[in-house]
Amino acid sequence: MLLDSLLTPYTLLLIPLIYYLLPYLRNRSIRDIPGPPLAAFSNLWLLYQCRLGRRYLAVDEAHKKYGPLVRIQPHHVSVADTSAIPVIYSHTGGWLKSEYYDAFVSIQRGLFNTRDRAEHTRKRKTVSHTFSQKSIGQFEQYMTYNLHELVKQWDRMSKTAISSGQPWAEMDCLHWFNYLAFDIIGDLAFGAPFGMLPKGKDIAEVKMTPDSPTTYAPAIEVLNRRGEVSGTIGCYPAIKPYAKYLPDSFFRDGVRAVQNLAGIAVARVNARLDSPDEDKGRRKDLLARLMEGKDENGNSLGREELTAEALTQLIAGSDTTSNTSCAWLYWTLKTPGIMEKLQRELDAAIPDGVEIPEYEMVKDLPYLRNVISETLRIHSTSSLGLPRVVPPAPACLVGMRRRGGV
Repeated sequence: MLLDSLLTPYTLLLIPLIYYLLPYLRNRSIRDIPGPPLAAFSNLWLLYQCRLGRRYLAVDEAHKKYGPLVRIQPHHVSVADTSAIPVIYSHTGGWLKSEYYDAFVSIQRGLFNTRDRAEHTRKRKTVSHTFSQKSIGQFEQYMTYNLHELVKQWDRMSKTAISSGQPWAEMDCLHWFNYLAFDIIGDLAFGAPFGMLPKGKDIAEVKMTPDSPTTYAPAIEVLNRRGEVSGTIGCYPAIKPYAKYLPDSFFRDGVRAVQNLAGIAVARVNARLDSPDEDKGRRKDLLARLMEGKDENGNSLGREELTAEALTQLIAGSDTTSNTSCAWLYWTLKTPGIMEKLQRELDAAIPDGVEIPEYEMVKDLPYLRNVISETLRIHSTSSLGLPRVVPPAPACLVGMRRRGGV
């Protein structure tokens, strides 16, 4: 009887009200920070913008309307001030990664999505030698090999066009920059290229476990879907276990992409670890360096952790590189005078007959560096911020002061 009396229609209406009101009340320290009205009470505003693929536009529009501080979730403030970058992303400032990163865990936590400070420090020590100047110098041979393959394919298309009476060949450069980036990262992180450049198509092996049968999936498409769905789920990580059951196919397809991407890493690392010992010792690539890594106790990475870190390299270095390369080519061709000036500098630095220059030939070219830097300025590799948790002590950003941090 008592339960029946409590569950009146009016009481039931209070449940969603309380559900959305509590986060707002709990984060009273940021209640005076403006933003879209719904964003202060619910994660749904940001989740919806991500689902539409317009988070970067919506947040940018909100900053133009409300200023450098915008509340985009009940507990989340977006900061648009370059002077805040070294404060928020400092290694020593105590700004830990938020629950947003939980949405990006597939095999197990890697360096990117590890939130525990001690564990992150252990991982950094284990993999830091991988990116030493000496190691990076040894990686150049694999980059050069794949760049030669790209030039070979573009030359072939040019010759085919000329032989058919066409003065030029048409192509989508983004596709080819994707093939190049994936083959280079595959060569570095997994011991061999995916073979996208010679095939001219997006394809990669997938194995859900080391012992499962091999299938195939479009790796570039898989990575794009994985990024979209993980970035959306990251707005409300509690839905991650249930995402594959949601009626929206965006989530179901995205979860499948996450599994396929992990399967690509499992297949390639498994093949490398099961290769003859003499083959393992011959290559000096990212995976070899990861296999050599030791933490402070002298422990190396286990197979699963090794696979997770190799997958991190694939994610970090593939579409970021291809998107930046495509943006660089676009702005270089679009902006009058850039191509001519850049070509003069390169012609003076690269000897005749050299098809793919060595890094030493081009590392100190000021105009080339400026063109790359300007490309990165106007076309960021990431279209959204990477959330951090405010330290317990009040935070002070340059020109901004709020009680309890931002």
